[in-house]
Amino acid sequence: MFTKEEIKKFIVITGFITVGIIVYHLLDNFKSTLDFLQTLLKILSPITAGFIIAYIVNIPMKSVEKLLIPIKKLSPKLRRIFAFLITLIIGVILFTLIFSFAIPQLANSVKQLIEQLPEFAEGIGKYATEQFDRLNISDEIVIQIQKVWEGLIATVLELVSNIAGAIVAYASEFVSGIFNAILSTVMAVYILLSKESIMRTFRKVLYAFTPSKFNTPFVKYLKIMDNSFEHFIRGQLIEALVLGILCYIGMLIFRFEYALLISVLVGLTNIIPLFGPYIGAVPSVLLLLMVNPVSALWFILYVSILQQIEANLIYPRVVGSSMGLSGFWIIVAVVVGNSLFGIMGILIGIPLLSTAYIIVGEIADKRLKSKKINIS
Repeated sequence: MFTKEEIKKFIVITGFITVGIIVYHLLDNFKSTLDFLQTLLKILSPITAGFIIAYIVNIPMKSVEKLLIPIKKLSPKLRRIFAFLITLIIGVILFTLIFSFAIPQLANSVKQLIEQLPEFAEGIGKYATEQFDRLNISDEIVIQIQKVWEGLIATVLELVSNIAGAIVAYASEFVSGIFNAILSTVMAVYILLSKESIMRTFRKVLYAFTPSKFNTPFVKYLKIMDNSFEHFIRGQLIEALVLGILCYIGMLIFRFEYALLISVLVGLTNIIPLFGPYIGAVPSVLLLLMVNPVSALWFILYVSILQQIEANLIYPRVVGSSMGLSGFWIIVAVVVGNSLFGIMGILIGIPLLSTAYIIVGEIADKRLKSKKINIS
């Protein structure tokens, strides 16, 4: 008969061998494994999207639900339903306003940009030729400059054409994914209305099948990560709203064209940390350039000042302080996240780093305390 210790060792060794064989098989057939994972992610994408939608919508919904607590006639279930409906109505109103005003302006502006770009380029070419003649610049230099200018215009035209084609392709892909979007939305609704039940089931499975040494810290760290993501999302949305409003007020004061459209673009792109205002400024400058080049130059100065205000005053107070990270660590999270996963990496990099910062800090404090080391 084998002793319990020998059986335990046998099980551990068998487990290690099994895991080793599985890992070797996966690495030996890496392309097939990658294809399988991509297929699996595609199948699960509506479920994943449903959880993401539910998580984001849950942030304002919790605030609305707290406001409804004083109404004692509402049961917890009715309060949840009313909170969801109010949040949904507010979201629909916001998206309706954006799509009703901003999207048609954007479509007309892109069309106008494509139509007027050749004429605009020709006008600049004539103006440059007149200036060259006035300054008595040699014909050879003028010819070389014209070649460079023509190449630049061709590149810009090709870029605009590619962007337009990408928009059409994205629109087609969006239309083809309507079913998945509806499925994800329906799933998000079920998650929001029964989130406590789902979390209770998750905790039951976790505590039933994992040791307490694992599940207790796991739940604790999961709550830390949840708080980090919630603070980040709320902060980014508030900051985007504030910056969009400031941009709109400033553009009205200085009488820039396309004030509403550009403010919406700047606000939406500002959801991307740090680089958002610059990303939104590029199409905005192109739009103004076609209407009034001088206005476009003034707008570049205006949006640069606005970005400095955002980076030094608004962002550290609205987002940075709530995340518990200094400006240095925020930049590190953005750079590393962008290098690994692009824009998605930027969006998740800051809350993930904030989570790691808090967890590592707590572990370090405990170890220092156990070693009786005091670092002030």
